[in-house]
This record gives sequence, structure tokens and C-alpha cells, in this order.
Amino acid sequence: MKHMLETPFLKLSCISAVGDGFMTAESVALGGRPHELLESMAQCAAYHVRFLTGFSRQAFLMKVARYPFPASPVTGGVTMTATLTGSASDAWAYTVTAELSGETLTASLLIGTTPFDDRFEAARLTPHYQEIFACLKND
Repeated sequence: MKHMLETPFLKLSCISAVGDGFMTAESVALGGRPHELLESMAQCAAYHVRFLTGFSRQAFLMKVARYPFPASPVTGGVTMTATLTGSASDAWAYTVTAELSGETLTASLLIGTTPFDDRFEAARLTPHYQEIFACLKND
């Protein structure tokens, strides 16, 4: 029996491959809203950062350096690969590609990290993100 998570904001449906410098994931079925693909790409990169840091820090989209909006609304699932291109103590640079009907869309994203604190509680969030990652990886 599959373990189902209640995560209404999660835009990833599975992680098919992960390594030190990359992660490949599939999005949930997107509904054509302009922000959904960008959010999916950001989550792919952010979950890779969480994986690399041992789920010990909060990760968030800090900057969109490049995002060419798709020519038409994106619907259905999309395969994405987040490739780590550089990092500093609190920031991680990614090139994230998405395969769209035979074309590749490439975004450049900066994922920031911050230590867990009273707003981002480690005791609650570390196991939460670990569980989501494990479920996505086992799909």
C-alpha cells in the first residue's frame, strides 16, 4: 500500500534520481497556471538542497535569475532535472531543465537556506521533509 501524504502545496509527484550534483523529479499534473511550472522547478531544487544538507536547514526560493515563460500553458506531468552549479554557505545555484512536448525549458534559480529557529522548528520540519522526500523517492 502506498503511503499518502497530505501536502496540498507540493508540486512534485516522485523523485526518480538523486546524486550529489543533481536531482530528477516529476511534477504533479499541472493545470496550466503560469506559476505552477516555476514552483515545481523551485521545489525540485529546494528538495535537493534539503537532501544535501541532511534536512538540517530550511530551504526557499531566493531568486529567479532566468525563467523563460513557456509559449503555451503547461498541463500534465513534467520531468525536471535540477543541476547544482555553485554554492556558498547559505545559497545554492541551480540550472533546472523541464521537458515540455519535446522542448527543453531552462531556468536559473538561487535557493537560499536558513537555520531552523522558532519560526522554522527543526523538531517538526526535519522529519516532515524527510518523510516527504522518502515517499517521493519510493514512488
